[in-house]
Amino acid sequence: MDSGRAGHVLTPVDEAAWNRALVVETLGDNALRIGDFDRAAELFLETADATTSDPVSKANAQIGLGDADRARGKVDQASRWYEAAVHNAASAGYRFGRLRALVPLGHLALHHHSAVRARDAFTEAAALAEELGDSVYQGNAMLGLAECDERDGRTEEARTGYERAHEVFVASRTLTGQAHAAQRLGALYHRMGRADLARDWLVEAARSFGEDNDPVGMVNTLEGLGDILLDVGDPDLAEVQYRAARKIALERGLSLAEAHSTQNLARVAAARGHWPVAEDLFASAIVEYRKVGDLLGLCTALGKRAWVRGHSGRLADALDDRVAAVFAIEQFRAANRDALAQNEYRARFATVYAEALRTAVATGSAERFAVIADGLAGRRLPGLADADVPVDVTDNVFLLQHLVIAANQKWLAMTRGDPASGFQEGISHQERVRRLLGNVAIRSAMPDMAEGAVEDLLAAVYLPPADDGADLIAELPAGCHALQLVRDPVNPELVHRLWRDDHQQCEVDTVELRASCTELLGVLQEDSERRSDLRPGDLLALSALLPEGLRRELATGTVPRLLLMPVGELWLVPWGAVPVGERLLLAQAAEYVVCPSMALQRVLRNRERPRSVDGPVRFWRSPVMRNLHLTALRDDPSWRFEGQRPDHEAKTVLGSGTHTAVVLCHGRLANGPGHYLELDHDSWLVPADVLGPEPPTRLYLITCWGAGVPGQEMTDPVTIATLALARGSAEVLATVGEFGDTPVGDLFAQSVLVPLADATIPASTAIHEASKRFLAQPGAWEWVLRDWAPLLPIGTFAAAVS
Repeated sequence: MDSGRAGHVLTPVDEAAWNRALVVETLGDNALRIGDFDRAAELFLETADATTSDPVSKANAQIGLGDADRARGKVDQASRWYEAAVHNAASAGYRFGRLRALVPLGHLALHHHSAVRARDAFTEAAALAEELGDSVYQGNAMLGLAECDERDGRTEEARTGYERAHEVFVASRTLTGQAHAAQRLGALYHRMGRADLARDWLVEAARSFGEDNDPVGMVNTLEGLGDILLDVGDPDLAEVQYRAARKIALERGLSLAEAHSTQNLARVAAARGHWPVAEDLFASAIVEYRKVGDLLGLCTALGKRAWVRGHSGRLADALDDRVAAVFAIEQFRAANRDALAQNEYRARFATVYAEALRTAVATGSAERFAVIADGLAGRRLPGLADADVPVDVTDNVFLLQHLVIAANQKWLAMTRGDPASGFQEGISHQERVRRLLGNVAIRSAMPDMAEGAVEDLLAAVYLPPADDGADLIAELPAGCHALQLVRDPVNPELVHRLWRDDHQQCEVDTVELRASCTELLGVLQEDSERRSDLRPGDLLALSALLPEGLRRELATGTVPRLLLMPVGELWLVPWGAVPVGERLLLAQAAEYVVCPSMALQRVLRNRERPRSVDGPVRFWRSPVMRNLHLTALRDDPSWRFEGQRPDHEAKTVLGSGTHTAVVLCHGRLANGPGHYLELDHDSWLVPADVLGPEPPTRLYLITCWGAGVPGQEMTDPVTIATLALARGSAEVLATVGEFGDTPVGDLFAQSVLVPLADATIPASTAIHEASKRFLAQPGAWEWVLRDWAPLLPIGTFAAAVS
């Protein structure tokens, strides 16, 4: 206790009540140790509910209730108890109580939320344990942090962390800690393929758990020993371990462990080739996992049953299980209002998505393929399209993002010697360095908050999954080809594709990319000179992304229109520059548009017919631009631009019924909001600015990185362009890379935009015609791609604006 030092004043505690609380706490702890969790809960509840309980005793009781509920698989209740204990302990200045609650709360976050949130809890716990000089809880926090490393795929860091925690527990003679560290090391070494070391550590763990009379730990260890024996081909001895674990689980009422044991016995049956028995047991395990709400166990059991069904030649049934596993993950992502958790589970269960995609291809199921691929594409943008965004939420996002951009702009001004940098003439070198470092501190402190604000807003509108693949495909535009592409989440050299031709026939397949193509895709994820210097001839390897039949039709001019739906990192491909024939690029061969997902495409198709030009037509050009002027556009009387408003009014005007907006400025990548548009030195447009109810009907962004930025491959591309599309824009032109502020870039942008004064001409037509003229010029194939190729039409094919 440090209530005095922390400024907390505690009400004097009645001695009899205090002693009673101590007795009950001891009895409850003993009940926990022997696995009588119901009795433990009864005892702790007596103190937690008592009006005479002091804050310290109440916090201890709440921790005990959390321990009892956690052991019984009641995750939500356990989490609430631990959180209440953290709050009560903090309000009373009870640091040890807060420490005790943070460690199990971290474990719950790790297994039911995300490693990021768990790491926060364990990091705070480690700091508190060090302050208090508590080596036991220091070891517990180290153990939790090592498990976070293991979850993140940092195997060597996890191994080192487990070993150090084990050393701490040995030094403090803590048997329980030694057992848990040994069990984690055994499981890790098993995954590393070191069965000998895994067995040694698990045997030590079993000995320690036995001495400590820990039923949960003993069950986990017996299961680990069984797993090793099953992997080395000894199902008989494995079954002995699994049945011993099952006996303890049944005796102690460990519902999750019961589900594990059912699945383990199913695995034994499968290893023996007893397929009907294995399938029945996996079915039972699936029911049990659903009952206790264990996502990992459920996905594993569904995947194992799919394997059994596939082995029996029942691929359609196997696909049902694969899709059910994907749905379980997508339901979690939709229910979780945290973007970090949504992305973490997308990465953690990569194998589940990959197996589902492969099975959909093997069975030729375009409908199931569409649903799985759309899950990988992300469901935030289509959710946002139908969501009401509260004003106060968007205002918070706006504030945070603008703080980040202000710091970023100041940094740019300082580093490029701009007069607006705030440095007085003759300022000392030391003072300049100090201010630069201070600004770096601002920039490093703010982005996570801004990113969390907009990401969590979008996480809240993430759509739950639906088995609606047939409808997604039926809503694709008539009279055009459509292609959805996704890289395999486990083996990225594989690309899975769904191609629907203009006769409504669908084909799904998988192509293995050559190293030259995967290397090129890696370059396209960068903001680098390598990407900036690419020329058309450098992209020859990307032709493999398109199905051979589609390439052939494109090359012969029989594909009038192509809708592309590239998933993940494929979004950053400059699709117009993908070769489809001898010195023939996609932008020359056909009209095309790109859309982030089938679900968003369906939303766009079902919107009302875009309105005619009944609102303002706006033009912004940043004075920072050097060579991009669009003079021909501004001098064209058919455009009828209204006078350029002050830059600081841009975000207001863009959300107030503007029909067409042409924005010509620099686009900047930035941690936090992802990117922003630099309207002037001290004026910018950020993604939150287009979250309002009425973005422009037509939005044309002649900028860098307007539609896609590196680092968003795990979910929807969230940018100014895609958010505007989701919120109501009917047509968007924007870039998926750097766009050259050059005379060539200026000429190409003008050739695209000038005909768009006629609102009946879609952006896809303008891009197609401009690309044909542009690439027909002598030497065009030697010009850098950044001067034209990153500019893409985004959305879908729809009725022309009247």
